[in-house]
Amino acid sequence: MEATRRRQHLGATGGPGAQLGASFLQARHGSVSADEAARTAPFHLDLWFYFTLQNWVLDFGRPIAMLVFPLEWFPLNKPSVGDYFHMAYNVITPFLLLKRLLYCL
Repeated sequence: MEATRRRQHLGATGGPGAQLGASFLQARHGSVSADEAARTAPFHLDLWFYFTLQNWVLDFGRPIAMLVFPLEWFPLNKPSVGDYFHMAYNVITPFLLLKRLLYCL
């Protein structure tokens, strides 16, 4: 690890492998100004709210729904209401993460 760091440092100062080290540092630090680097990432309150609501309704509500809905509605050869809640949780989460990805672009 130290040898790699030394090689990158030597490359940045003009030693052997100067091109490799210079491109590494330029790609990592060259295009960001001091103001942009000091700024923190925004807190996405909307996503925090969506994930919290999803967690409360689908994760904590699952056992409550299993108590409320009659067992006759969900025969043993079909998924239970808890399974449907779990499936909804697994389907909705990637869409919320995709919203986060598209929000950053």
